[in-house]
Formats: sequence, C-alpha cells, structure tokens
Amino acid sequence: MDTTPKPCNEEQLTPYAQKFKAIGHPVRLKILCLIVHQEVPCVGDIWRCLDQPQPVVSQHLAILKRYGIVSSEVKKTRRIYSISDPFIKNLIDSMICEIGTSAPEPKK
Repeated sequence: MDTTPKPCNEEQLTPYAQKFKAIGHPVRLKILCLIVHQEVPCVGDIWRCLDQPQPVVSQHLAILKRYGIVSSEVKKTRRIYSISDPFIKNLIDSMICEIGTSAPEPKK
C-alpha cells in the first residue's frame, strides 16, 4: 500500500488557498506590486500611489501581514514594508514579468 502523501491533498493545499485568497483583492495585488517596485516602500508612499485613504491601505496591509505575506520594520519615522513570503514574491515577480511582456502596443 502506497503511503506517500499526494501532492494535492487538502491539508497541503489549504495554506496556499489562504495565501491566494489574501492576495486576491485587486488593491492588495497593487500593494504587492508597489512594494516590489519601490526601493523603500512605506505606507505613505503606498497610499499616495494608490490614491486610497491611509486607513484602507493599512487594513489591506494588516491582512497581508496576518498571513505572513509582508513584513515591516521601522526606520526612523517610517514603517517600511517588504514581501516576506518567497512563494508570493516569486508569484508577484512572475506576474510583473508576464504583464511586461504582454503589454499592449501604444496607440499611434
């Protein structure tokens, strides 16, 4: 009898499903893209780039932190964010690369 764990059983997939759910909101995807693109992404920079109220961005960041997707550290008077989950970091990098290669041609 084969007792090798199956690669797609519910127990193994649940953490990934939770991560996908956490990043599935368009604002959270934008936040992750901004974190990847900015040299020192702080919450003020993020909410200004998104044109969203600071409390809204903070709520989305809190969700990403809760699932271990982002982390933050305080540098002087700024809270700086980074993507701490390597799986999500690779996913966002791949998504950005895919978007960059499939960008529509500018209209003439």
